Amino acid sequence: MLEVSTRFKSSIILTFSVGLSNIRDVKERVTEIKARSRGIEWHEFRALSHENLGKGVPSLIGRIMRHIVIPINFKEVVRLLKGKIVYLIIGDAYQAVLLAIIAMISGARRIILGLHARPSYIRFKHVKPILLFMNKVGLLKGIHTVNIVDALMLRGILGKITIWWIPNGVDCKKLKPGIKRNDRFQVLFVGALSEDKGIDTFIETARIVKSKYDDVHFSIVSVGGPLKSVVEEACKEGVVEFLGFVSDNELRQLYAESHIAVFPSRDEAFGLVSLEAQTSGTPVIATDLPAFKQSVINGVTGILVKPYSSQAFANAIIKVRDMWLNHRQRYVQMSEAARKNAERFCWEKVVKVYESLFLE
Repeated sequence: MLEVSTRFKSSIILTFSVGLSNIRDVKERVTEIKARSRGIEWHEFRALSHENLGKGVPSLIGRIMRHIVIPINFKEVVRLLKGKIVYLIIGDAYQAVLLAIIAMISGARRIILGLHARPSYIRFKHVKPILLFMNKVGLLKGIHTVNIVDALMLRGILGKITIWWIPNGVDCKKLKPGIKRNDRFQVLFVGALSEDKGIDTFIETARIVKSKYDDVHFSIVSVGGPLKSVVEEACKEGVVEFLGFVSDNELRQLYAESHIAVFPSRDEAFGLVSLEAQTSGTPVIATDLPAFKQSVINGVTGILVKPYSSQAFANAIIKVRDMWLNHRQRYVQMSEAARKNAERFCWEKVVKVYESLFLE
């Protein structure tokens, strides 16, 4: 939302700190993001989250509490939201209702819910009466999704509530194609070190490929995650290179010089990293999920892998490696097609669609 906010006048960003800011890499990443805010009014509040709520609380109440975030400095939040059109970035239906109620109490003029993670549809069924009431009284304008499947599902669940599908955008001016490495075939992963992002599959894929080809190099960029120790162990074994957190400039260079970007996610809301790679002229190998189908053209700008397996991802990498080494013109065509495809999502185009959300 930073990209959208910086293009609108009188935007205010409110974020909640829930304990992750103590992690060095996360803190560096947040600092760098704030530096790009270009004068946008930014307020950060401490909050209670699933990390310190719901522990020891039994049954349904505990499960609900583990999916919400509650700001501590409530009085200041109320002051900032009063009379505003509020866009709430949510990942869960329970969290959506809680934050919408806070915005309602604060005197917000309109509320838009922005769904940027794969939701539990059953939870939206649970809170449907509350959302319908907010919509009926004119408070809830609608729900924005970045995934077309989520949009279709929520339209079926929530009926009269307006559901928009607007994809994420990408900075086509900063991310540009560059010169690919000639000393090795470089494979890049960018994302959280977690099962849902498929980092374990990426490591196993690297083992398979490197057992046959010693010129293939696997690099990982991430601020961390629950499988960090697994990645660090693979790094010690020489299977992958773990770069940790890198600056935006370093990431742009990695995207541009890599021959392929691989994203073996098990679940994904949109897959912005696949767009960033393509914008840099780097083809993508990704799981055959609806999220990646929105941005990757199978066989043209990359390869969508099905069925899900380390061997299947390894086969796709080997195929692109052969293309780079023995059929260079085909690789160049795929690289150019990737960039052209990504240009459909340049922020200059996408932000115009976002404007429709905030019109009265």
